[in-house]
Amino acid sequence: ALVATSPGLDLHRIGQVPTSGTGSSRSRPSSTGSSSATRIAIAAGVLAAARSTGSSRSIDGILRLAVGQRRRPECDEALRPAETSRAWWVHLFRSRRVAALAGLAAAFPAAVEAKCSNIDECRELGDKRSDELERAKGPIVTLGNKVRYREVRVGTGPVIGQGDEVDITYEVRKTGGDYIYSLGRGRPDVGRDDFGETYKVRLGKKDVPVAVEFAMEGMRVGGIRAVEMPPWLGFETSDWKPAPGNFSGKQRMDRYRALITGTGLQSGYNAKIVMEVEVVRRKE
Repeated sequence: ALVATSPGLDLHRIGQVPTSGTGSSRSRPSSTGSSSATRIAIAAGVLAAARSTGSSRSIDGILRLAVGQRRRPECDEALRPAETSRAWWVHLFRSRRVAALAGLAAAFPAAVEAKCSNIDECRELGDKRSDELERAKGPIVTLGNKVRYREVRVGTGPVIGQGDEVDITYEVRKTGGDYIYSLGRGRPDVGRDDFGETYKVRLGKKDVPVAVEFAMEGMRVGGIRAVEMPPWLGFETSDWKPAPGNFSGKQRMDRYRALITGTGLQSGYNAKIVMEVEVVRRKE
């Protein structure tokens, strides 16, 4: 809708450059290899920023900051809503940095209006927004022994305790978020569509790491918890169950195992790992 209300901007012609001496145009891939979808996102982002501020000067600031250089004099007319300079847009759309900035402007138009007078205020504003995003992921509960979990989603029904049998789906990843392996999540690298498949767990039988058993107590059907655990309460306690079912998952888990146990050249490292579990059903 934003693009449609700007007649001076023809998205189908963006990325085309004139051929010498003919006045016609031909398509040529941009130097950054950006796609049509990226270019449309950039245009929408800049237009959204313009409408959120109501000032062409704000557009000027966005373009100059994103491209990382002074605005070229011959492209001043790009800031006029009625007659957009195609030369400037071609130049603009070949910048990677403007894609990220304009995308943020489209997604968070209020951020364009936010003002901070110095670096400390800007940092404080950024920290506040980061904290808000972190809280939106769910609260973190510490259990002790360097075990903690994030309550991603609260389930319903009776709580789960020692001796209960449940079916779960799970995903194992590094603390930085790097994926290792999973079951029942429909991940493309599994080699088959495993969406909906489950793994049976009886709490107290070490079908999962001890830390995960601790964290699962009190869960309900439909609940999700992401458990962060140290090696001494991790997969070694469950004889490395549940094991990955595909080759790439086994390779990644072998690398993690070598990291914590060490090799002939270096000693092991107490690297934590995360296992996110979802309780699908509880056996009566």
